[in-house]
Amino acid sequence: MVHYNRIELLNHPVCKKYLAMKWVAYGSKAHLLNMFLYLLGLLPLTNLIITLRPTVNTTETGELDIIMVPISFTEQSVFLSLCMVMVLITNIYSIGKEVVQISQQRWSYFRDGSNQIDWASAISSLLFVIPLMVNAEGSWHWQAGAMAVLNSWIGFLLYLQRFEGVGIYVVMFGEIMKTLLRIVMLFVYLMLAFSLAFHALMLNQKEFNSVPLSVIQTFVMMVGELNYQNNFLDAYLNNTLPFGFLTYATFVHFVLLMPILLVNLMIGLAVGDIAEVQRNASLKRIGMQIDLHTSLEDKLPYWIMKRVDKPSVTIYPNRKCSRHFLKQLISGEEERSEVWTRLQSKSQGCTFVENELKKQKTRMKEMSGMLEKQHGLLKLIIQKMEICSEAEECDGPVTLRGSMWPSLAQSKARGRSTSRWVPLIKAIEAKRK
Repeated sequence: MVHYNRIELLNHPVCKKYLAMKWVAYGSKAHLLNMFLYLLGLLPLTNLIITLRPTVNTTETGELDIIMVPISFTEQSVFLSLCMVMVLITNIYSIGKEVVQISQQRWSYFRDGSNQIDWASAISSLLFVIPLMVNAEGSWHWQAGAMAVLNSWIGFLLYLQRFEGVGIYVVMFGEIMKTLLRIVMLFVYLMLAFSLAFHALMLNQKEFNSVPLSVIQTFVMMVGELNYQNNFLDAYLNNTLPFGFLTYATFVHFVLLMPILLVNLMIGLAVGDIAEVQRNASLKRIGMQIDLHTSLEDKLPYWIMKRVDKPSVTIYPNRKCSRHFLKQLISGEEERSEVWTRLQSKSQGCTFVENELKKQKTRMKEMSGMLEKQHGLLKLIIQKMEICSEAEECDGPVTLRGSMWPSLAQSKARGRSTSRWVPLIKAIEAKRK
């Protein structure tokens, strides 16, 4: 179903219950164990980043001198050393796990973006903690630590995408980010065009002195941080803007195209395709759960699988709601057990009465249906035999002459005509005989 994108079949109650049974039996336990092992390296790494934050001094020549925090043999340093050892062990284990996954998954391993984040966090963590353990000089390992804590927390966020409640939002975030990156990669040439134009026109502005600074400043201006007064207005009023008219014309074009048009385009694409993104995210999350269950079934021993697997599951659709409702009713009561039994007995009685009422309602519907059929049959017989009711025969106003008695011609015609009810009466009598 995942291979052929059958999201409707995957959302069928039977499939959802089957996956939920596997998730409760062994999928959630294995995933929570992986998250716990991941936290054994993440939390000590976070503690090292917070505790060993260096200081910066400015030398006489204007250079920056970064002073690292020395590690001495005290009670605090023992705890820090333990944190370093835990970070080292967990990241070595993480690298070994990734190598095993490469040998098992082959080329499909490199299609998953979370694997690259795991590699980046593991390698940067080792580059941070190993020089820290040997008291290496310099500050390059601190930069590796900053990248390590960034990638590690992002990797922890990706662990949440397997959970049913919040996982779909994490997957949707990744799908929208892919759309955003495609749009940015397409319109990066437009941003580069304005960056070079501002770099050529605004000669006295330090924000546009070099091409990289101009590109970064244009990117910041694209999201709405124009800084109009400092960059444009003050320079124009102080007569320090060399090409005033052309600079303002370029600025107006930039405001129309980048912050208004391009940003609204990106928001529209992200929000407009939210239903399709949610559908793809749901399919991807279910696919990840199925991959997890399949890999666990291949690795776990047979006796464990035989113990946790269930041949059938019985569902009581109304029991969960009634219990939740009853828990809300008796939340403030002191004698919970007594009230629980009473309400359960009442609910059983109400259920019996409701079933009887449903039966009576069904019978009444059947009787009303039969009456409607008989009524329609009688109307059809009357129409076929051309029988009119008394109201139809006597309906009409009084004659214009004011006489309430019928004329002689009318009385003669009526005397000659026979009643139209006679054929119906004869047919009924013949049927009785």
